[in-house]
Amino acid sequence: MKKIVLTMVLSVLALAGLMILFLYQKTPKDVALGDVETLFLNEFCIDGMEKAGDMRMKRAFGLNPADYEEYLYYMPDNTMSVNELLIVKLRDESQADSVLAAINARLETQKKNFDGYGTNQTDLLNHARVLSEGRYVCLFISEDVDSWYDTVRKVWRE
Repeated sequence: MKKIVLTMVLSVLALAGLMILFLYQKTPKDVALGDVETLFLNEFCIDGMEKAGDMRMKRAFGLNPADYEEYLYYMPDNTMSVNELLIVKLRDESQADSVLAAINARLETQKKNFDGYGTNQTDLLNHARVLSEGRYVCLFISEDVDSWYDTVRKVWRE
């Protein structure tokens, strides 16, 4: 009987430990987007992109930057490119759905814009990565999309 109780207690403790580990891994640490920007500028070639300000973010996504804690947005520097890097640090996790909806609308608009003649651009748009964890929502459109995605997740976990 003691073995059964001991086994049950150990199982419950192991399960609790796994749950805590899972919850810890799902919540990114608080990272200043300036640090992420520096990392991107040092690690990746973002030629053909330029840092965008509030008005361009409003125009592209319909989002008011003042509603969020901070954001980082790099957009194409010409109309024939689709590479984009957007990271929004939310004030509150409840804002995630509206930012995700804006990102999805942006992707659909861009796909329509390049449909039929921009095969390389359409391919990049079809392989875009969107990430939403904790108070962060991100959009990555690039030939290096997987590296960008992995880099941001790594920064959040260090």
